[in-house]
Amino acid sequence: MFKGLPLTGEVMIQDYHRVNTENFQHFLNDFSEQYPYDFHVIQTDNARFHRANDLVMPDNVMLLYQPPHSPQVNSSEQLWDWSKDEIANRVFPSLDALKLTLKELFLSKPKAFFSSLTNREFILDALQKIGMVPTVI
Repeated sequence: MFKGLPLTGEVMIQDYHRVNTENFQHFLNDFSEQYPYDFHVIQTDNARFHRANDLVMPDNVMLLYQPPHSPQVNSSEQLWDWSKDEIANRVFPSLDALKLTLKELFLSKPKAFFSSLTNREFILDALQKIGMVPTVI
C-alpha cells in the first residue's frame, strides 16, 4: 500500500501479498504510529476492505471516500498511470522484481512529486470548511 502526505510529500510504502481488511488495518495502525502528532485524512476508493465494519480507525486518522467511478480524483490512480509509463515494455523475471522496481522508482522521486499528486485543492477546501486548516501549505 502506498500513501503520500500532501503537505510534505513524504511517502510510506508497505508491501502485502493480499489486499484485505486485515492488511489495511495493519497499514492504518502503522501509518498512525509513524505520524502520531498529526491528524490525517486518507482519501480512498470504495473498495470493500476500506469500508469494513470491523476496521478500527486510529484516533489520528479519518478516511475520506471518493465518489464511485471517479479515478480522476484519486491520486493513487495518477501515480499508477505515471509508473506504468516508466515500466512499459519491460519484462520482469518475477513479481518480486516488479515490486522492487516500483519501490525503487517511487523512492527515487523527490517529495515535491508526491505532494503534487496528493495535495488536492478540493480536499484542503473541505478540511478548511470543517475547521481543520492545515498548518503548513
